Amino acid sequence: MRFSETYPDYASVEEHVRRARAERAVYLASEITRFIVAASSGLKRVVASTARSMEAERERRAIEADPFLKRSVPRY
Repeated sequence: MRFSETYPDYASVEEHVRRARAERAVYLASEITRFIVAASSGLKRVVASTARSMEAERERRAIEADPFLKRSVPRY
């Protein structure tokens, strides 16, 4: 049974309702996509920051372990 047969008074509105549902679905999909992109971008920044700090710590430890480098790096 079709909508227009069940509710003949609202048959003219049926197409508008279908378009509105489609537009809402597109809007929700774009918002979900935007959220996923923002979350992945934020996660990439956190990972990059952690990697930089770990690299700096490795470099600091290498300088402390090497006696020749230790003398060449000034301490303040």
